[in-house]
Amino acid sequence: MEGITYDPWHVARFFDACGEREWERFDASPMDRVNLEVHLRLLREFIRPGGRVLDAGAGPGRFTLELARLGATVVAGDISPRQLELHAERTAEVEDSIEARELLDILDLSGFDDASFDAVVCYGGPLSYVLGEADQALGELLRVTKPGGYVLLSVMSLLGAARAFFSAFPELIEEFGWERAVADIFATGDLLGDINRGHVCRLYRWSDLERLISAHPCRVVAASASNFLSVTNESWDDRFLELEIEACREPGALDGGTHIVAVVERV
Repeated sequence: MEGITYDPWHVARFFDACGEREWERFDASPMDRVNLEVHLRLLREFIRPGGRVLDAGAGPGRFTLELARLGATVVAGDISPRQLELHAERTAEVEDSIEARELLDILDLSGFDDASFDAVVCYGGPLSYVLGEADQALGELLRVTKPGGYVLLSVMSLLGAARAFFSAFPELIEEFGWERAVADIFATGDLLGDINRGHVCRLYRWSDLERLISAHPCRVVAASASNFLSVTNESWDDRFLELEIEACREPGALDGGTHIVAVVERV
């Protein structure tokens, strides 16, 4: 299978077309609500009041709102013009905390000086969307972060996504065959647009993310699955939430959610 290459135009158009669905996706199921809560908990743990934060891949602003509530000054960036329009609408209540909204690609943050942010948030999978260019992207995210500052990131999980959407495999195998629908994806992590309704991305194992991070001047200070007990569990009971948050950080659970979340400290 030939590798697929990053196409920023395709990513921008895909999220333009997503529109409001990008805001609504965290409310679709118990699994999605836990996904949001895991990301928010890490923001509350590592973002300090008064810090300048880059929200890279900000979308319509779910995490910008939390950053503002935590007392940060936020520069919000996204590759999608439509998502930035929605961001302006959805985050109007915290406008005083927003320094700027920028159209940006995480492969090129040259508009920002070295060490210009106390923290960088790159949630929701931007590193998955740049495919084989993730090394350059992480280098840029770290470059604009101050030494001792944090980059909070998430990528789409290969094994966790397969676990969450396993029921879709029979139909995909029938349409595309075993090699394209299963074997190639598990071998490369690359999810093609024709198989995934135009949603092109790279799925990660925790070992893949560890390898990517280890090549850069940073150290992992926290890691979590985005959900675990709640994956495909429609009988979910919110009394389990604190147990779920703890379970997601167990080393054996890191590959078991729809995303893998990591916090790295720039050294």
